[in-house]
Amino acid sequence: MIQEQKLKKVLIVDDDFEFRKSLLKIMLKAGYQASAASSSEQARELITREAYPLILLDIHMPGKSGLELLKELKKKHSDSKVIIMTVNGEMQTYNDAMNAGAFAYLNKPVKMKKILTYAAMALN
Repeated sequence: MIQEQKLKKVLIVDDDFEFRKSLLKIMLKAGYQASAASSSEQARELITREAYPLILLDIHMPGKSGLELLKELKKKHSDSKVIIMTVNGEMQTYNDAMNAGAFAYLNKPVKMKKILTYAAMALN
């Protein structure tokens, strides 16, 4: 399974340094080629340079929100799967994210094992 995942690029977009660092470490250990961005703007720069089959995206960030980035991503990179991770458990936010094309919506705090499970489902 790890051999297969080495081919899979994952972009983590979250402004929370500790969460981003922990998730990056877990994804790398699981065999993914993982990169991280602390803002929507930084994520957009990385995405213009290379394709990411999976994007793990926070909703609330400074500047452009994760929801705005999700809408932009689905227009330009419709093949990318996006998993939303947020502390915002509001039904409207969930509906907006899913209607914009999110693969899954996970409420923080979320166990890393759950993120790995959803990542594997998204990429299979």
